[in-house]
Amino acid sequence: MNTKIFNLKNIILSTFLVGLFSCEGRRDFPDLVETGVTLDNTDILLISGETEDIKARFVPNIFPARDYVWEIDDPSVADLVMNEDKSVTITAVGAGETVLRIVSQDQESISAEAQLKVIASAPIDITDEAEISVNRENSGGPTGNEGSLKLIDGDLNSKYLSGYEQPFWVNLEFEEEKVVSFYQLTSGNDAPDRDPRDWQIEGSNDGENWEVLDERVDQTFSGRNLTREFYFENETGYTHYRFNVINNNGGGLFQMSEWRLLSIPE
Repeated sequence: MNTKIFNLKNIILSTFLVGLFSCEGRRDFPDLVETGVTLDNTDILLISGETEDIKARFVPNIFPARDYVWEIDDPSVADLVMNEDKSVTITAVGAGETVLRIVSQDQESISAEAQLKVIASAPIDITDEAEISVNRENSGGPTGNEGSLKLIDGDLNSKYLSGYEQPFWVNLEFEEEKVVSFYQLTSGNDAPDRDPRDWQIEGSNDGENWEVLDERVDQTFSGRNLTREFYFENETGYTHYRFNVINNNGGGLFQMSEWRLLSIPE
């Protein structure tokens, strides 16, 4: 008799537990909805007639639940074609500058934007005409495996690595004045905390007196060995251009695969 009662209790307990976990399994969770959107490049430079696909990154990194539309302030600069994956294909039409943005179609109005510039002919990379100097060299010297020369060797798989503390700068010196208004930065292969976060691009004709030409804050690189492009307004020629890193991303080291300077033909 006791055995039957014990078995009955076990059956009742088992039934209760199965029911409990079945209810747990049917619990409804709210759909995950993105709370933000960003663009890898906030500066886009295209040659007239060139086509490029632009993808947005959503926060958190999910397929977006909201509906979005891409907009351009001046349609005479570029044509837009929206794609099913929420990206956009832009075709440069005429020379000029405008703003490209992606905006959610709801009350939240989540958005991100980029400056878009279209030029008539390709920019000219003048980096190889300069001599590089740094105030914090790699322990192996400029020609070392991760020395400063790796920053301008044209190889995205090499990098310049050194300890980071203020002040921290890289200087490119030309024999004659060069007008620069466009540059590229490529992140290193690892350790995002070594990436630059806040910086200035400065110009000088004597290496002592500097003009701030471009300033960026709270910048991020969403991937490793990722090239980002930046342009700014400048019509003055300088013999020295300095990459002044105000803050890196919090690490005790600094690294960068490439820094390229380009001039834009008139």
